[in-house]
Amino acid sequence: MALSISNIVADVGSVYCVQTDATSTVDVLTGSSGKIFKVEIDNTANTAAVFVKLWDTTGSVTVGTTDPHFTFKCPASALRVYSCPSGAAFAAGIKAACVTDGGGTAGTTSPTNDAIYRIQLS
Repeated sequence: MALSISNIVADVGSVYCVQTDATSTVDVLTGSSGKIFKVEIDNTANTAAVFVKLWDTTGSVTVGTTDPHFTFKCPASALRVYSCPSGAAFAAGIKAACVTDGGGTAGTTSPTNDAIYRIQLS
């Protein structure tokens, strides 16, 4: 995995989280409250849809068992951008994972090829 988290210089307090090999392994994006402004998913390398799941927690997450707070779908061979200009609030922290088999709680299968997500948080 290649998760990178960097500050956005022009927007004090915002961070840009980029995962270039998104899988069903949980990534910790932040351990504090804030807002989600943008979720971009690049699934152009895969022939199946992917679901990026986000959990508002600093606690334990079990992919396929723990109910996600946000789920974003990206069709096969596509790129999707979801934006929330005012920000979607989260209270505890954000964890993320990417699966191909389920838009709800279920699903534990990682994408076959690289799926990339880019998430802007504050």
